[in-house]
Amino acid sequence: MARTLLFLSADSFHASIWNGGKLGPAQYFSNDSNGRENFSAFLQQHRDPACLLVDVIEEDFRLETVPHLSGSARKDLLARKFEQFYRGTPFHQATLLQRQTEGRRDDEMMFSALTNPQRISPWLDTLLANRIPLIGIYSLPNISAPLIKEIPSDHVLLLSWEKDSGLRQTYFNNKRLHFSRLIPISGNSSFSESVADETPRTQQYLKSLSLPPPGETLDVYIICDANDKLELQKRLEGDNELHYTYLDIQALGKRCKARNDYVDSDATPLFLHLLASKVPSSHYANSNHTHYYWLWQLRRILFGLAGATALFSILLSGTEFLQGRDYVAQTDPLIAQTQQIKQQTQQIISSFANSTVPAADMKTAVLLARKLDMYSPEPEDILRELTLVLDKFTQVKVDKISWQASAADAAPSAYPAQVINFDGSLLGFGSEYRNALNYLDRFQQTLTQQGYTVTVLKQPLDVSSKGSISGDAEKNDSNSAQFTLKIIWREKQ
Repeated sequence: MARTLLFLSADSFHASIWNGGKLGPAQYFSNDSNGRENFSAFLQQHRDPACLLVDVIEEDFRLETVPHLSGSARKDLLARKFEQFYRGTPFHQATLLQRQTEGRRDDEMMFSALTNPQRISPWLDTLLANRIPLIGIYSLPNISAPLIKEIPSDHVLLLSWEKDSGLRQTYFNNKRLHFSRLIPISGNSSFSESVADETPRTQQYLKSLSLPPPGETLDVYIICDANDKLELQKRLEGDNELHYTYLDIQALGKRCKARNDYVDSDATPLFLHLLASKVPSSHYANSNHTHYYWLWQLRRILFGLAGATALFSILLSGTEFLQGRDYVAQTDPLIAQTQQIKQQTQQIISSFANSTVPAADMKTAVLLARKLDMYSPEPEDILRELTLVLDKFTQVKVDKISWQASAADAAPSAYPAQVINFDGSLLGFGSEYRNALNYLDRFQQTLTQQGYTVTVLKQPLDVSSKGSISGDAEKNDSNSAQFTLKIIWREKQ
């Protein structure tokens, strides 16, 4: 993604376009009304998100130990610290270095600020007036940490030269920023001379802070090209307290995947590439400064969602189209089969003999025939359940059975009932009349359960008031007890 990279020093301001790891040529703007008008015209042509890198003397660093808080309490604490240290500038930030492991486990914080807002505000106002999405405002010391990430030392003094600002010296303790200072280089001195003159002074200042601790070596790493390395090696001599190492600027660029060639020791393009390739989350800008960047991000998210929705719709439409083709392919054989059946039906109809009987009369005749079938059921249907019951009652002998249709006994069925006259006798009961009557009663109940309506026309023994009962106890009566039943069968609905 393309970005507009802005570099601000004490005496100059320039802009470059970074795209795909390659940094374009710098375009300078003077610090006056004409320069800001030209900068505004430049921004009209380049609407990409912008990063502002500042390298000025007016940057302050303070190490403070504060209570470990969270939420609104932490926010209020930082606000009080900013009001205490940097009341006159909105460009400030607080970075957590580490949390102590003993006692109250307080937080060790680095408070820093750009203390000359008048140098930054005119250019920032131009950015906001043109609605440029500003990602953040960064200082050169705060983005230097990735360069010393692989250096095996706990006390590093990183030296770099930026031709528009001067010699930058940044001290890292355990890979964390502790101190930084900028020394302008006059026209009468060279890069190597400034390094040779200023490094011992910085060492003495660090000693006053007991950095590094007594007995440990301060490792000085200098970013330079091959030519300046030879000159520096002639001027610098290390000792037990000071050790010099030279970082080739070309090798650093390749390690950071920069696509630019570095013609001298000017590290400005290297730091701009470092900023663009991995933008730090912490910076000096506040929410008012980055307002258009958040809108730009929201717009991208909405465009992404719209694109994803459109892609999903296209995929869904394609799937439905393919499924529709499958349905059509499956329908074609059914249509052909339907046509074939219609043709066969026409052939069958055409083979029928010509008839003068209307179709409605034929339908009525068929329905009438079916209804007549219901008026004369098959004997098997009438006698099936009766036969099954007789199989269970083996002492019932069938003497005579007959049946006939009876419309009078049809209710509640719509068809005539079949009235069965059942003449039978009970075998094996002798003079045990009570057992015989009970056996016949169970026979009737079982028929009723099978759906028959049973009426006794003749009992095997006349138990009415008009009848008489007589017998001889010594005489063995082998005659069977005869009875007659009226059994009604109805068509099941």
